[in-house]
Amino acid sequence: MTRIVVVGAGMAGMACARGLQRRGLRPILIAPPQAAHNRGETLSSRARPFLEALGWLPLLDDATTLSCEGRYSIWGNATLRRDDTQGEAESGWHIDRRKLEARMMETLDADGIERVSGTVRTVTRMRHGASLDLADGARHEADFVIDCSGRASVSAGDANLMRLDKLVACYAIATLDDDAEVAAATLVEAVADGWWYMSALPGRRVLVGFFTDSDLLSSGLRRDPARWAQMASETLAVSQRVTSLGIDLARSSLQFAASSTVTATRIVEPRVIRAGDAASALDPLAANGLATALWSGTQAADSVAELIAGNGAVAARYEQSYLQGIAAHLAAQRSLYASERRFRTLPFWQRRNGIEPSHA
Repeated sequence: MTRIVVVGAGMAGMACARGLQRRGLRPILIAPPQAAHNRGETLSSRARPFLEALGWLPLLDDATTLSCEGRYSIWGNATLRRDDTQGEAESGWHIDRRKLEARMMETLDADGIERVSGTVRTVTRMRHGASLDLADGARHEADFVIDCSGRASVSAGDANLMRLDKLVACYAIATLDDDAEVAAATLVEAVADGWWYMSALPGRRVLVGFFTDSDLLSSGLRRDPARWAQMASETLAVSQRVTSLGIDLARSSLQFAASSTVTATRIVEPRVIRAGDAASALDPLAANGLATALWSGTQAADSVAELIAGNGAVAARYEQSYLQGIAAHLAAQRSLYASERRFRTLPFWQRRNGIEPSHA
């Protein structure tokens, strides 16, 4: 039996493991035990066919998702407008990522997929496979490794990763009072040093986040939610929505997360394939990250299954499609940032218009 190790148990890793199992293979899933963070993600409707293929569409219910009612923005000028859905028939779902991924994992357990709790530190190529060293000193060998370890990409190494910006998210999740009326729509607002984001979550919760470059983030903000609340109060639409929902941002528990764009220069190696954020972690403005994770996880599974059968064409097409997709995404992202011209003399916006390239 060919030994296949999937590193990482986010959506890409779990989609990959389930895809392999459905191809008659028996992957081993290695991942740390901690659950995913809830960051107010939106699952694009582009994910629907992948969810259906994996038998996961029934997992989307009132406890895990909230149907998205569209996206509104203040971007390019001070007018609030509804954004188009880029040809999508529906706007997708706001998700409780922690609950949804827990349910996905239950299906893997029901499939009998072997799981190892641990953190992979290094992936060493060998002549006919790879060796994986874990933080606890354990070692596993595999004929194929599918790296879904996230933006750190344990298999790529710094030399094979391109870091294109320093974007970070500063966010908090508020639970609403029973009488608060919240629309399940996303709100994005451009400001001088970045952009704000608001999104509903299942369970009468709302995420409020501010995205900026790490070197532009005010020092001491982590311990000063009142200051963060003051920043939000200076916005146009976000401040109104926060006030209307009765959210007291000054009493928030602030959290921070890397949100930079990081891409691997190679997606497919002879015995190592990357998927999800390990292949490419993109600026979350486009809200396509989770759909891409599901797509790439299933594509990586198909690639390995076909490589075992002696067919390398599927893996080659996967890499080509992925790299073309990244190029298209980056072009669309540059165009979107360029459309905001009110702040073009300021560092955050200059960097995204090629005036002051930022490399971490």
